[in-house]
Amino acid sequence: MPFVTTSSRLRLLFTGGGGAGTEALNRLLRDRYDVHFADADPDARPHSVPLDSWHNIPFASAPSFVEQLLELCRELDVDVLLPGVDEELLPIAKVCAAIAFEVLLPPAEFIATHLDKLTSNARLKALGLPIPETEPLPDRRRVSFPCIVKPRHGRGSRQVAAVRSEEELRAHVVLSRRPPDDFIVQQLLEGQEYTVTMVADRTGMLRAVVPVKVGTKRGVTLRAETDRDEAVIAACAAIHRAQPVAGCFNIQLVKPETGAVKPFEINPRISTTTCLALAAGVDFVGLYLGGGRALNERASDLASFRDHFRLKRSWNNEFLPPEKE
Repeated sequence: MPFVTTSSRLRLLFTGGGGAGTEALNRLLRDRYDVHFADADPDARPHSVPLDSWHNIPFASAPSFVEQLLELCRELDVDVLLPGVDEELLPIAKVCAAIAFEVLLPPAEFIATHLDKLTSNARLKALGLPIPETEPLPDRRRVSFPCIVKPRHGRGSRQVAAVRSEEELRAHVVLSRRPPDDFIVQQLLEGQEYTVTMVADRTGMLRAVVPVKVGTKRGVTLRAETDRDEAVIAACAAIHRAQPVAGCFNIQLVKPETGAVKPFEINPRISTTTCLALAAGVDFVGLYLGGGRALNERASDLASFRDHFRLKRSWNNEFLPPEKE
């Protein structure tokens, strides 16, 4: 299935270059774009990424982070910046208006809302969307056991657990070495988990919804497949319709055997499974920039993708000689 292309070869820069999807993004995009990756860990470069396409940047917490990242973009003559690390999103989004190139991110307000899992849940509820019951841990009243406990701000399933009793809940918090105020508790949803790539163009028009049925997950998704599930697509289109934004983001949800599809988390950036959407035929960069015809939010009119296309992640062991002194 052909990708949407633009009239000239564009230069892309992904941050979070040491992520699980980097190897695939580089392999799938390099024939269409000039692709570069940046990371705060200089040793995180995957073997398949050429040295001249790999760049070191500061951590997002560094005072010089934005300045150094923008300087790198100017040096590379970047056309599209694609941030992939939660801590970087707001600092970058806040300077987007002064940037001459494209930044593939939703607006700052959307980012701030959905980086905070409690605020995200409250926002979806206020919009009339079905959501799992969610409360701050210290104020837990309605969420019963078993339930999910997770940090209010966090990523990669870190310190997320299913707990079945008050004792397990307290033990999880103690072992995390974080205060109870840092956590939320959430209704445990039973059913099939999906991680969904959402792509809207620069005008905020929804261009693609790619549901990925999760098989095996260990922080990142290891086994999965695309699934053109009409109920999941409709639920995700409803979320976008209620808060239309430009850019790419990711919705994590559960489809039960009966009842409503419920999102339990929204990540306001591309995810590690975005590479599967790309491999299945959805060029999220081209769609964001406006490639293709005008679309509406019916599943039949969104960008098509290869259904039941599978992702299987395995490890590559790299052995290096001693560094020269």
